[in-house]
Amino acid sequence: MRRGSTRYLAPITTLCAALAGLTLASFASAAAPAWIPPGDDRLRDAVERLVDERVIDVPVLSWPIARAELRGALDAAREAGRLQPRHEDVVARIESALAPATRAWFAAAGEPTDLRIFEDAPRENAELGARWRWDAEGGDFAAVLAGRVVASPADGQYVRPDGSHVVDREGNWLLSAGWQDRWWGGGRDGSLQLSSNARPVFALSLDRETSRPFETRWLSWLGPWTFGTFFGALEQHRPDSNHALLWGLRAAARPLPGLELSITRNAQFCGDRPPCSPRAFWDVLVGNDNVGESVSAANEPGNQLATYEARWGGKLGRVPLLLYVQRTGETIDNKYPRPLRTLNLVSLGTWGELDGGSRWRLHVELSSTTCADLEADVRNPDCGYENTLFSAGYRYRGRVLGHSTDSDSRQAALGLQVESARRSWSTLLRRAEINRIGSVPQRNHLLSLGPELRWVGEARVRQPYAGGDLELSLGVEHRRDELTRDSSLEPIGYLRWSQSF
Repeated sequence: MRRGSTRYLAPITTLCAALAGLTLASFASAAAPAWIPPGDDRLRDAVERLVDERVIDVPVLSWPIARAELRGALDAAREAGRLQPRHEDVVARIESALAPATRAWFAAAGEPTDLRIFEDAPRENAELGARWRWDAEGGDFAAVLAGRVVASPADGQYVRPDGSHVVDREGNWLLSAGWQDRWWGGGRDGSLQLSSNARPVFALSLDRETSRPFETRWLSWLGPWTFGTFFGALEQHRPDSNHALLWGLRAAARPLPGLELSITRNAQFCGDRPPCSPRAFWDVLVGNDNVGESVSAANEPGNQLATYEARWGGKLGRVPLLLYVQRTGETIDNKYPRPLRTLNLVSLGTWGELDGGSRWRLHVELSSTTCADLEADVRNPDCGYENTLFSAGYRYRGRVLGHSTDSDSRQAALGLQVESARRSWSTLLRRAEINRIGSVPQRNHLLSLGPELRWVGEARVRQPYAGGDLELSLGVEHRRDELTRDSSLEPIGYLRWSQSF
């Protein structure tokens, strides 16, 4: 991975000033509007289990999720009598997340794989972090101050503010500022457009807090719906354009029982090289950014991706079943809105209970980050996460903002998760064809300059220990260079202990 040094001075100063001013103005211990971040597979499984069994009805394709959203859904389920005794452990898991501790800290060490998934694994060989949370009187403001120190950072940042943010409620809207992880998508082993593979970007965001449906009969058919947008700041020093911005927009709705549909857009624009003006953002917003079709090369405003998603969870006969499809386009059709030169992800899952009350979930996930890979005649190499204007591509601090396999890759994954009241364990087997086609060397690729085959097997167990939470992950990673046929077998894994109080 590439190393570089960047500075967070301006956003850190802004965030600290907001923390100091707003916290001192109204400090108290009340429930505040705050987010549940991505990274906890057990919590995600609990939420999706209740959604897919029709106990609660909330959108689940984007994280973080507002605590008020889940709290309201659980209260409504209790009032309607939809919670059953077998849901007790699932509800307990969610209730624990809804009542976060004021302070927490963790320590982690090991050799984690760089093929990151939804689970919040350490990024470096050794990390030490802490988090403090403040709530304002009346529940309309919350602030989280988080930080971590890491050893041998790939991006040169030894001290990181990842996770720090402030949140203010205005009606049913949340205004946030800070370094929040985002996982936009229903995949467990990757998300094509926006995932937590890269470190969080400092951003200002506006999101709907709860997904209550429209009351008007003209739009009530959409069911629960959510909307969010953000503007983020990329690195101050990039190979292509310093001080570039990252814009994101996401909308999702659940029009039918078990069905969720969403549309997502992200764009890199501005900086010290592309044209930066309100007109540039307007061109990005309306899609006037296809060189040779709607704009000249000299006036290209930015690099944009768009995604359509569909998720259905329920029972097919007596068999619990989850189907999920994600299609991300490297560009948008100017004739009618649809992604073109698409990257694709498909997931299939099922779940159930074991004797003794344990729960299990099995999933298979297939992904491709090669543009138009499903259309063999028009397959387009060196396209996914790449752009002529932003020559460093859709990347931030040494990692792709989308799927961790980077461009021109295919991955097949098989995962099993089992959880009881006190312990959870999971296994994951992956086969990844990395950088499989295109130019060699592909210097933008952050995993391999040329084609490489990887087999990754990993097992993880998590349980209470010594007044905290202990997580152990062990596995192996086999790599083979497809040009030289050289291969290697390396151990992977990590040990993390965390405590909240």
